[in-house]
Amino acid sequence: MKKVLVLLCFMISASAFAQKLPYTGMNRVRIVEADQTILAEINEGSSRSSVKPDLFYYWYSANAIHATQGGFSGKLLNGAYTEFYLNKNLKEQGSFKKGLKDGIWKSWKEDGTLSHTFTWKNGRMVAKTQKPFWKKLNIFKRKAKRPAADSLSKPK
Repeated sequence: MKKVLVLLCFMISASAFAQKLPYTGMNRVRIVEADQTILAEINEGSSRSSVKPDLFYYWYSANAIHATQGGFSGKLLNGAYTEFYLNKNLKEQGSFKKGLKDGIWKSWKEDGTLSHTFTWKNGRMVAKTQKPFWKKLNIFKRKAKRPAADSLSKPK
């Protein structure tokens, strides 16, 4: 009887101090279609207060991913997004932030070769030719040295 009581106390104390992962409000969805498979993370709590009319929002509803400009009617995508071809090669990969594309997005051809790479920030594509601010300043540019007149040789 003493052993059972000790074992029962041990089990109760172990379960009382067990660690649990915090709930972040994120869910993962898996959509299998005829020509592709999609894995995406969605946000349970979606706020409508900051919707911008010129941006495309990506959202999940009725076991499908939808994209609409200036609004949504489901759970916004928020987190990692991965799309596969039927042969299990990557088709598209990136991340969403409150329903908007954010970060580096890559697209592949069906044979596995990289097709495109784009950078997005808050639902807008970032230009590739954008230089950092400090490189635009003239004070960091070197001036070309002119050769001395003596060193120029005339063709014979």
